[in-house]
Amino acid sequence: MRRSHHGLTLNELNERWERSSLYDGREIIRKTWYSHREQIASQLGIIIECDKRTNRYYIAYEDTIGRPDIQNWLLNSFAVGNMLMQGKDLKGRISYERIPSGYDYLTDIIEAMRENRIISISYQSYWKDEPSEFELMPYALKVFKQRWYLVGANVAFEGIRIYGLDRIKNIEITQQKFKMPKSFDVEELFEPYYGVSLVDGEVEKVRIKVYDNQAKYFRSLKLHESQEEIKTTPEYSIFEYHIKPTFEFEQELLSHGESVEVLEPAYLRERIKKRLEWSLEHYK
Repeated sequence: MRRSHHGLTLNELNERWERSSLYDGREIIRKTWYSHREQIASQLGIIIECDKRTNRYYIAYEDTIGRPDIQNWLLNSFAVGNMLMQGKDLKGRISYERIPSGYDYLTDIIEAMRENRIISISYQSYWKDEPSEFELMPYALKVFKQRWYLVGANVAFEGIRIYGLDRIKNIEITQQKFKMPKSFDVEELFEPYYGVSLVDGEVEKVRIKVYDNQAKYFRSLKLHESQEEIKTTPEYSIFEYHIKPTFEFEQELLSHGESVEVLEPAYLRERIKKRLEWSLEHYK
């Protein structure tokens, strides 16, 4: 269990409540606050506890729906969304990035996951002209670059497959149940990767040289949890990763243009070089 910060007393909560756009002129009394805490725990899976020594309330993470980062995401999404909905005075001052569709099927997928039921899917791949129909054992959900992906075992094939929710045309929850592998953990599954591709091979050491101020971007937002800055100079920094290079990883490196140079492994350096040469051919 871990505290998110030092917490707030009930008086401090009331001070913030009075500054809220939802404030109705009534303060939060201890009995009402107790009821609110129960509702937050029930609906969001976020446990608010009280430090009896200081009478300060804090968020305690418990392994209910997953990990602290998921609960943080839920809480932040709810808080920011609520503020934006109330922020009518901010009209024309906030711009949103368009997110592909796929939310329509989230509730069905989560329901199937909770009950370990096989789902029937109509799926439009980018590489086929017509949708495919198949049955899937839904294991997990993953978000990458603001897109939702379904991780599961296709009934007709061996191994785990990844499907983008924005390419799903229809879902039906069947009455068939499946046995969820006890050892499965979606975080562990994607730990060696950047993105949503699963590739064969061993974890490799990848080193890149990042020039000028672009290194600050890499420091503030790691590409992968294994990232380490092993050399720093005024002109460049060298970052090291222990990863299975994927197509998404290559795309990310290429997106930084002349600011990033792949040092090793040699085959990845050559592949990035070739792709840059092919790109230049389009401009001739």
